[in-house]
Amino acid sequence: MFKTTVKSIFSSKTFWSAVLTAVAGIAPIVGKAVEEKKLSVDNAVNIVIILATTGTAVIGRVQANESLVYTPKGLPGPDKQDCENFSS
Repeated sequence: MFKTTVKSIFSSKTFWSAVLTAVAGIAPIVGKAVEEKKLSVDNAVNIVIILATTGTAVIGRVQANESLVYTPKGLPGPDKQDCENFSS
């Protein structure tokens, strides 16, 4: 079932969390490369991996058809049983 409301990807907390996580992962690599005045193959590969996984997370969020409504038991937020009790 598709949601009837839509919003810009730029108003998505998931999108900005992914972007900030990518920046946090890439910044030290770039900082080290600038300090050493060279970008190693390992550093370039790490940046590509970070960007690819971030892109995958964003694409997954954009293509999601349902909201996340529960978390596994023991983690913060409602668990599956709480949601089933609420909907019945």
